[in-house]
Amino acid sequence: MSAPSGFFGRIKQLASETAIYGVSSIVGRMLNFLLFPFYSHVFPPEAYGVLSIVYAAFIFFNIVYQYGMESAYLKYASDASSRTERQKVFSTVSWSLMLTSIGLGALLIVLRDPTAALIGLEAEWTWLLYYVAVILLLDTLAVVPFAELRLQHRPWRFAIIRLINVAVNIALNIYLILGLGMGIEAVFLANAIASGVMVLLLIPQYVERFRLTFDRIVWRKLMRFGLPFVPGGLGYAVTDRINLFFLKRMDGDTVEALYGDEMDADRLREQAEQAARDAMEGHDTVPPEVGQQMLDAANAVYGSYVVGVFNGVLKLALLMMLLMQMFRFAWQPFFLQRADDPDAKQLFARVFTLLTAAGLLVFLGVSFYAREIVAIPLPGDYELVNPRYWLGLFIVPVALIAYLFQGWYYVFSAGAYLTENTKYFVHCTLLGAAVALGANAVLVPTLGMIGAAWATALAYATMALSLLFIVQKFYYVPYEWGRVLSMSGCAIGLYFLWELVPALQHWAIEAGLIVAFAASLVAFRIIPAGSLRRLLSEWRSTG
Repeated sequence: MSAPSGFFGRIKQLASETAIYGVSSIVGRMLNFLLFPFYSHVFPPEAYGVLSIVYAAFIFFNIVYQYGMESAYLKYASDASSRTERQKVFSTVSWSLMLTSIGLGALLIVLRDPTAALIGLEAEWTWLLYYVAVILLLDTLAVVPFAELRLQHRPWRFAIIRLINVAVNIALNIYLILGLGMGIEAVFLANAIASGVMVLLLIPQYVERFRLTFDRIVWRKLMRFGLPFVPGGLGYAVTDRINLFFLKRMDGDTVEALYGDEMDADRLREQAEQAARDAMEGHDTVPPEVGQQMLDAANAVYGSYVVGVFNGVLKLALLMMLLMQMFRFAWQPFFLQRADDPDAKQLFARVFTLLTAAGLLVFLGVSFYAREIVAIPLPGDYELVNPRYWLGLFIVPVALIAYLFQGWYYVFSAGAYLTENTKYFVHCTLLGAAVALGANAVLVPTLGMIGAAWATALAYATMALSLLFIVQKFYYVPYEWGRVLSMSGCAIGLYFLWELVPALQHWAIEAGLIVAFAASLVAFRIIPAGSLRRLLSEWRSTG
């Protein structure tokens, strides 16, 4: 089938690929969304906060465990001139990841106490790091076989294994928690078993490619290629997840001052007092160091509570995140294929405008209906999300803005790829990480959750705009800033109008506001009225 050549036909191609490429790679994110409503009813926010902290640490651990070897394998395996050479690369990467994962896991277990302290995990939960080590090992063993499936162009097997992993995880969570009455340990046990099942399903790839060989020359090439991905990966993780670690360290007085009217303050005080008594156990007197331990233990209860609420309601921004992640999977092959088109730069500019328009529609829709979403009635007089998490809903609009900036970053990356200036990705990512660290350090201690949300939004904006500033110098794209800023101003204006006028906060009026914004896209000539017929015509002809 020939590639579509019409302007809107190519836009349709990108939209179609966005839907196809993203499915198998975003199921993990969907899992988080599907499980959170369940967790909200079985775990209080402070318990969910413990889960959130550990899984935030997973992101950092995974980057270190895999140290860029997936990308290195994709490059050198695709360049292999024979089946034997490809087996050599597969085996070398597999041995490297297997041995380093075992070593890092042993180190994690031996140093579990300082590791727990580093990530803000209380002593009573240190034993969870045993599960972490097992899960990290299993997930790392799956990296190379999944990369091999991508090279073999077997997306259905890739997707089916991912979906089985998700299904096993969800089923075991429900069974272990509701059937056996387990606590948060069930989440990690279910994850470990699901990861084990995933590795078992990938054994055919090991049988086909794995051999008892290890080539040092190949390994050195792989390491030289893969290790430079680590700083950028860690920088990205800092940008997106470091806010949880700052929230975890909030003190109890600040938490009560900010959220005392909406949270279950009496219950939290009792838990904090109990945690302080537990820290004093075994001491007849309270020397300064024990007093500090008691204060830290009490504050940890409040910190876990805030983390749980924040990370829970953050799931409502999932729709924007998924839109941007699916776009990312389709965008790179799209702009590489279209780079030589005579109107490529104009096409890329229009893609940026349309992505922003789609993102702003999601921004308005989720912001307007966030409370309705969490309050969706369920059988048994339940809501979709337990009301004890609702106090954090005010962060959702800011979180949506953060992920919109993430999408901008993906769009602006095209110029760096096409001119082979990808080195600037690391620079911009590390700059974003620095902004995230600084903004969280300044904003979170006094503003709490909204400070953490704005810190992430500022970090993503820094990444996107710094990349734009650099890339435009050697690959200028005439982005339609007049249109983008006009519709952005319109969307933000509608949001503040809705926020300030309670009479507008009715589902029917909210729907009318969203329709009005969509109509304004035509008024701003995002899709000129005269081109609508052409759009429909090309859509049919390329179908």
